[in-house]
Amino acid sequence: MARRTTNFRLPPSVIGLMDLGRLSRELQAIDEFVVQASVRQAGKQPDLPRTSRNLDWLAKDNGFNLLLDVDRQRLGAFLDAVRIQAPVIHMSFATTDPSAAFLQKMITWFRAEIHPLMLIQTGLQPGLAAGCIVRTANKYFDLSLRKRFDQNKQVLIDKLHEGSVTSGG
Repeated sequence: MARRTTNFRLPPSVIGLMDLGRLSRELQAIDEFVVQASVRQAGKQPDLPRTSRNLDWLAKDNGFNLLLDVDRQRLGAFLDAVRIQAPVIHMSFATTDPSAAFLQKMITWFRAEIHPLMLIQTGLQPGLAAGCIVRTANKYFDLSLRKRFDQNKQVLIDKLHEGSVTSGG
């Protein structure tokens, strides 16, 4: 049964390119184990390499058996295709990296509403004060507190001036 790449699903905990790299390395380790196991003597087989929850979920949800060569090859081809073709959204935050739970909620929403293989790349921009900047290949959204203050600078100045006049200053 042939599978199309568009039918594959990524786990919500696979958020960015680094996660894809980890999955590829794990898949490669299993592949190397299977090759080495085929040349070893019977009874001297080492344990199968441990897999992460991400790889387990990816294999299970997409109907793959990691012990089958053809399934590992298809899964590897899928990961390569995602790395090359998946849309990536860049999100820059003010001072700290967002939590994993927050990123999982964001990626779940993006995959449901924008593209099923969407990836997020995060970064820091301390000058933002609060909020974030979201960039795609052709769009830019400044959702920061700094931008909001810049847009309402005159209102803030007027309110501060009003306050100093009414207080007698």
